[in-house]
Amino acid sequence: MAPKRPFSPRTFPLPLLPLILLLLLALAMPLALADEDEDDDEIDLLDMEPDRQAGEVMYRQCALCHGQHGQGILGGKYPRIAGLPEYYLLNALQDYQTGARGYDAMLVVGGLKTADDQDLVNLSAYISDLEVDLDVPGPEEGSARKGKRMYRYDCRTCHGRKGEGKTRKESPPLRGQYHEYLLRQIEMFKNKERIHADDPEDETFAAYEDEELLHILAFIASLDDKEDKDK
Repeated sequence: MAPKRPFSPRTFPLPLLPLILLLLLALAMPLALADEDEDDDEIDLLDMEPDRQAGEVMYRQCALCHGQHGQGILGGKYPRIAGLPEYYLLNALQDYQTGARGYDAMLVVGGLKTADDQDLVNLSAYISDLEVDLDVPGPEEGSARKGKRMYRYDCRTCHGRKGEGKTRKESPPLRGQYHEYLLRQIEMFKNKERIHADDPEDETFAAYEDEELLHILAFIASLDDKEDKDK
């Protein structure tokens, strides 16, 4: 009896090799398609067509805190949200849904607990279309002149020269916002309760004294929230 030969690809009949390759390719295809589907999910939200009428209905709950016109509350307990860009509003709403930003009232009173992707798109589009004319005062202790230099050094790259925000950075406008609210967010960034600039290691505010932060906020309050709005 002839001894058995060790296993080798050559022991397969040649017609089987293309079949094996096809089977391996077929097994790999579902994984590739799954990856493509995940990528599609990530970009679908901004591509979805909003129903602004439905967004208006949903906003009635938001108005309980943020005001009928999205003007917020003087003193910044609740921020102005009128006119914020859709990309920022969508990110914020998703962060509240996932718990990345924690505030139970947004889930319960705002209805985010049961909201689906289409709801978020509708609501973001409606809020972004809201227009409100606010003359937001800056902190009395701050100097806009002193804050201008610091703002341009640390804030302009992401938030724009005139505080208008930048789409490619997914950063919000700062002008027209209550300085008390902005100061609370800065404190949260410093305490790592929120992530600034999508960088957990970010230390932008660590070197600033409280007085200097007030100067920056005074400069932001001096900016015209209508100028270059469409740029």
